[in-house]
Amino acid sequence: MEKMVNGDAVGNPNNLKELLILEGGDFLLRNNGDHVPVSELQGKIVCLYFMNSSFRSCHLFTPILTDIYHTLKDRGKGFEIVSISLHDEEESFKNYSKNIPWLSLPFNDKNQERLRYVNLYGIEAYPFSADKLAELDEIDKKRLESMTLESLLVHEGLDFVDGKGGIKVPVSELNGKTVLFYFSKKECGPCQKFTPMLAKAYNEIKAKHDDLEVIYVCCDNDRKSFEDYTSSMPWLVIPYGDERERFVKNIFDFSGMPYVGVIGPSGGILTEGAGELVIFSGADAYPFVRHRIAEMKSKLEEMASGWPEKVKHSSHPHDLVRSRTGIIDTCDGCRELGHGWFFRCDECDYGLHPGCALKDNDIKAHDDQTVGQGDSHNQVSNGGWICD
Repeated sequence: MEKMVNGDAVGNPNNLKELLILEGGDFLLRNNGDHVPVSELQGKIVCLYFMNSSFRSCHLFTPILTDIYHTLKDRGKGFEIVSISLHDEEESFKNYSKNIPWLSLPFNDKNQERLRYVNLYGIEAYPFSADKLAELDEIDKKRLESMTLESLLVHEGLDFVDGKGGIKVPVSELNGKTVLFYFSKKECGPCQKFTPMLAKAYNEIKAKHDDLEVIYVCCDNDRKSFEDYTSSMPWLVIPYGDERERFVKNIFDFSGMPYVGVIGPSGGILTEGAGELVIFSGADAYPFVRHRIAEMKSKLEEMASGWPEKVKHSSHPHDLVRSRTGIIDTCDGCRELGHGWFFRCDECDYGLHPGCALKDNDIKAHDDQTVGQGDSHNQVSNGGWICD
């Protein structure tokens, strides 16, 4: 997403200072880490580039924009680009920023939430006040509640998804079903571990119920990865490069992969916790209704009631703080997939699920199970873990 603004604009949403000076400072960053005052953009035409390097569209567009940038700078034009990161993690932002020739807005967790609104609503997000963001949240809530499969998947003559063997499945055949949208990519470690879990649950549910379907939404950057990854998937897919991919991704507005979004049989989107529910309950996650999510969250809270707020662990020099996360991720200890609770060091982006974090202590992870018992690493029915 790109937006052009004038550096001279004052007292309105196009004012660069009002747009770019958020919490954390009044400067931008060069790729070598140098600070550049926002005031140095005064009088220039500025392109705001909202991007995430993991998105295929950005992966393809950034080299083109780089060539344009160098051409205009060589001509001495009063032009600058400011990259505004939509990355979920600061490390990804840093890896991207060091390879671009233009300026970047510093990564700041508090600002990332505001920037999400800018990405979704553009200038309508201004002035970023709590009241304005609450108003946009209410608009978004109503939009999601009224969403249907047709409004998601029928667009300019495209009214199908692909089944196995290249069969075209009309969207109309999915009406009345619960449909899971699975966002993933081949080169994502947690996705590689989660996909077989989802496939197992899918096959078990389909053996008993015919009113469930999964549609894969590709997040890979090349067709070969897409074809390799989907070759063993048992469900439907949106064709690679299909223009509906981007629209569906924006609608679900997910953070991190793997991610599972759900649209109910009568419409309306459930966007929170479906992927976790698959890990937590397997096939019993069906029919993916809100009260199942609520039950899972309640059990997760109960599970952690006796755990400490932070722990020391021999694998890491800093305290690991207990945190509840809706993101499915890999434990940095045993490298197995975890969800729900992690003990994390945000400074180092290091996290252990409870089984690994607590195994050196005589602390019960859940019910009658004590962390450290047993000879293997197993997921238990209520979402706890046992590590060897």
